[in-house]
Amino acid sequence: MNIDEIHRLAKECLTANGCDEVNAEAVATAVSWAEGDGCSSHGLFRIPGYVAALKSGKVNGKSRPQATNLSPAVIRLHGDNGFTPVALQVGIPLLADAAKTVGVAVLAITHTHHFAALWPETEAIAEYGLAGLACTAYMPCVAPAGAKKPLFGTNPLSFAWPRPGNTPLVFDMATAARAKGDVQIAARDGHKLPLGAGLDADGNDTTDPNQILAGGVLLPFGGYKGSAIALMVELLAAGMVGERFSYEAEQADNKDGGPPRGGEFLLAMNPEIIAGEGWQEHNEAFIARMSAMEGIRLPGQRRHANRKAAALCHINAALVDKIKSLLHSE
Repeated sequence: MNIDEIHRLAKECLTANGCDEVNAEAVATAVSWAEGDGCSSHGLFRIPGYVAALKSGKVNGKSRPQATNLSPAVIRLHGDNGFTPVALQVGIPLLADAAKTVGVAVLAITHTHHFAALWPETEAIAEYGLAGLACTAYMPCVAPAGAKKPLFGTNPLSFAWPRPGNTPLVFDMATAARAKGDVQIAARDGHKLPLGAGLDADGNDTTDPNQILAGGVLLPFGGYKGSAIALMVELLAAGMVGERFSYEAEQADNKDGGPPRGGEFLLAMNPEIIAGEGWQEHNEAFIARMSAMEGIRLPGQRRHANRKAAALCHINAALVDKIKSLLHSE
């Protein structure tokens, strides 16, 4: 399928199941971008979960997020219980304006349902000439280092650095050893995971994604280091924002298979104000030095290459059939 076909299928399915034009367009764009960037775990794979959340009434498919300025550098955005891509379309321009004026600004998003990749928002921040940081919590599926029971979500973290005239430097990573979507796809396709990705229901190491999903847990990447970063994400995306921690999101969720309600923390930083004149030349010299090293690939480079080359994307045929069936479901 090409990107237009992916976007059209996603939008038609979302519209058929309760989204209005604004909401369907925002989510379909996020889904098609993910496929074009080569991240199938956050592409059409997510549509059945989006639909489940709409059909259960958990998510407002006609959301209209509302922003409140708490200070010149802090914006709170109530997502009206919709999907997060809709809130981001409203909030990121406001965040960018504040950071360009003040130097540093925070966007605290509440009452949304995040089911997409994180790089679209940090990359959007970078396109304004700002450095961006974003993180969000989920529902417990990751055990803190040393534990065998889940407390953290996969708790992704994304960072983007602006490179005016060039593609931004962007990374987006789960603080778990594997994103849950990747584990689900591995289970669907019959693939094993590397040792250290997770534990089975008895607390033993396993490479079987089905055992991780059936009562087991994911592990944080890098042991206690990844665990500490996952903890930071909980505190920023829930504690700082004033939204649900992962365990609270699970307790309140209706278990429909769609994303729970939660928050997102975004930080924008203006190097023109903070570093001053010549910031871009100084940083480009560093990036050039790194790029010249043998074996180096800059964060985000693979995705941007996929984006330029993406004439056609390989999509799981059974998934496409399932989404088409949802176009006419009751």
